Amino acid sequence: MPGLTHRSSPLLHCTRPPPSEGHSFMCLPTTGFTDQAVALTHRGAAALADGQEMLAVSCFTLAAILAPHRASIWHNLGEARRALGQVTGAARAYHHALRLRPAYPKAWAGLASLLHKSRRFKAAARASMRALALDPGFAEGWSVAGSILLEQRAMERLPIILRRAVRLAPDSVPAWLALAGGLGETAEPALPLACVQRAVALAPDRPAGYVNHAGLLIRQGRLDAAGALHDRLRRLAPLEGYAEAGDSLVATLRGDFATAVSLARRSLVLQPSSPAALINLSLAEHDNGQAERARRGNERAILLHPESDVARFNLSMVLLAQGDFANGWRLYESRWRMERVAYPAHAPRWQGGDPAGRSFLLVAEQGQGDTLHFVRYAPMLAALGAQVHLMVQPSLVRLLSGLPGIASVRSLTEPPPVCDACIPLLSLPLVFGTTLATIPASVPYLHASEQDRGTWKRRLDGERRLKVGLVWAGSAHDDQFLAHMVDRRRSLPLAALAPLAGIPGVRFCSLQKGPAASEAPPAGLDLVDWMEAVGDFADTAALVAELDLVISVDTSVCHLAGALGRPVWMLSRYDSCWRWLRDRSDSPWYPTMRLFRQDRPGDWAPVILRVRAALERWAAQF
Repeated sequence: MPGLTHRSSPLLHCTRPPPSEGHSFMCLPTTGFTDQAVALTHRGAAALADGQEMLAVSCFTLAAILAPHRASIWHNLGEARRALGQVTGAARAYHHALRLRPAYPKAWAGLASLLHKSRRFKAAARASMRALALDPGFAEGWSVAGSILLEQRAMERLPIILRRAVRLAPDSVPAWLALAGGLGETAEPALPLACVQRAVALAPDRPAGYVNHAGLLIRQGRLDAAGALHDRLRRLAPLEGYAEAGDSLVATLRGDFATAVSLARRSLVLQPSSPAALINLSLAEHDNGQAERARRGNERAILLHPESDVARFNLSMVLLAQGDFANGWRLYESRWRMERVAYPAHAPRWQGGDPAGRSFLLVAEQGQGDTLHFVRYAPMLAALGAQVHLMVQPSLVRLLSGLPGIASVRSLTEPPPVCDACIPLLSLPLVFGTTLATIPASVPYLHASEQDRGTWKRRLDGERRLKVGLVWAGSAHDDQFLAHMVDRRRSLPLAALAPLAGIPGVRFCSLQKGPAASEAPPAGLDLVDWMEAVGDFADTAALVAELDLVISVDTSVCHLAGALGRPVWMLSRYDSCWRWLRDRSDSPWYPTMRLFRQDRPGDWAPVILRVRAALERWAAQF
């Protein structure tokens, strides 16, 4: 579940394990140990199991002073410091343990976890493999290796590794939850659900399994079933805030942002020092239009948990929406780590410097609208003397092949060209140091071919009315529930445009693709649909170029119209995308764009009435 994270269990050594789930212990002989060192080891293990990391560090530190020759104590100290976020101190403790006992798989695994958390993936992989070489049956070693593979998006090998961990430790709740996470990326929904259900069966009195189970159900769109699990969590752990956090996410998905904020605040009251609770609240506040609160909350979450990529990414969304591009673009790079999507590996990353004389591969990374939005930077890079190649969505290849100075344009499905460096399109504003005042907003930067435009000129020849293109729905993303719920908030049924019917001097032309294109227009709406003749964005661009105005929800066509320099009115949902900034009716990205924003979540009626009034004024002057 977004925002709800679970710390990996430390691998402690003590003479007698405290009653704690998920910890691995070894009974140590007391010969040569002082009674104080033994007692401190017990106390430190119990403190760490109870989440009292500072106390655990103190106990293990004193135990190490009393018995400095015991590698196990130094390893335990490393575990406690890692849990507390003391990266340097934890690394010193692990290395000291390994100097005392080089063949120590648990210390190698702990070091691997620390290196992985510090994003030193190659070193982490070496340490985890060292642990497994010393003990091939070490379940936690396989779990650490699985975490590294998950981060590196080695998805084909990940389930193999995680299944090995489960076979070695079939009663390990963390192992089953890790396998559920790995399978959730690659498998049929029933498999990860079976894994979390197994975790719940192993520990029915522990919240971790229920939290992960509810998160999977939410991703699959089973919101009511997730709500039932939240009720169970509320009874099981009433003071932990898990249920409120989950219900807050469900309310956000349903567009009930005020309720989401209320629930997230309740979760934070129960967990006042929890970065996850702060992140959840800040996300809800951002969607609810409380930008300053969201900014402060994410900043506090980063202070509490400096390694939180989720907090960094969410803060970037807030800052970019506020126009703080200097900080926003930098934090926006955390999207690669948060989403666990590998940076394009077609060529080395561009580390900066003079691009002249070098070849660059610019890669589309998100939706078609994002590509249309940020491809404006490609000619700018070419103008600096670089040889620029593009890899984009297949539907955009023909249109973008007309960009000036571009060496080649290829589909994402084609083999990449050999280049000196690679960079995703949405990282280019950071490279160019774009601020609100320096947005490259010269339009048009895209052009339809005269040959393609000829078809639409002939069809529209003689039309004297105002020619207005309509797009009322985005891509439904039926295979990705979270994206699907965002689309439900940005899209509207064609019937909702009924107030636009009967405006004198206006002829509407559908620019809608996908299932929504089959919706019947409301009575009186003069709507012609030629989209069956449109095969790609080059065709759509040619049609848009012959229109006087485009009215569109927040989808790729509004970017296309803006890039072509055509007048475009965008219908923006209440929780609008960061790129449209806050409280503006214009866009510095597209000089020909006008924004019509929702005043309340889900309430399109006033928006459409404002559009009608503006359209009547324009048609009267046309």
